[in-house]
Amino acid sequence: FPVTIPAGRKQTKVNHIFEGNIVKTDGTSILGADDKAGMTVILYMISKKKPGLYFFFIGEEVGCIGSRKLSKNWKTTEFSKHITKVVSFDRRGNNSIITHQMMDRCCSEEFATELAKRMNSVGRNIKMELDNTGVLTDSINFVNMVPECTNISVGYKNEHTGKELQDIDFLIRLCECKYRDWE
Repeated sequence: FPVTIPAGRKQTKVNHIFEGNIVKTDGTSILGADDKAGMTVILYMISKKKPGLYFFFIGEEVGCIGSRKLSKNWKTTEFSKHITKVVSFDRRGNNSIITHQMMDRCCSEEFATELAKRMNSVGRNIKMELDNTGVLTDSINFVNMVPECTNISVGYKNEHTGKELQDIDFLIRLCECKYRDWE
């Protein structure tokens, strides 16, 4: 897909600044932590051979282009018959399991509560809570087709600004969280 950069935005070099467990930029660019951190978690899970069907969608920041395209063809895919959960790793902070996106429910209280319980029980100082203030990420495109869709915090703050930062320590703990049975 060709991706159009919105007017007023341009690709720029990211000058990373490391301060303890925080990575940020010099303020002249955004960090892109939300997408980068989510990809880090997914790549870690793949490297540890955690079962799942993993997608890396293009264009999430400019309208969820890739996920929208797949969702339009979802019912014609063979694997869609077996998918009952969609988990995105693209939420600010370090404690959210999203239950609502764009003010509509995206996953059940039961699913989110159980997911929080399991993540909180791994001994990595993870303290997830249910959060109904989700806005928009790729999983929203599957809400009407997959029973449970959520988004999980990956440790960034101030997204899409020159003050964006990523808590590397939290990201490592999240990656090393011994995800039990995602089923």
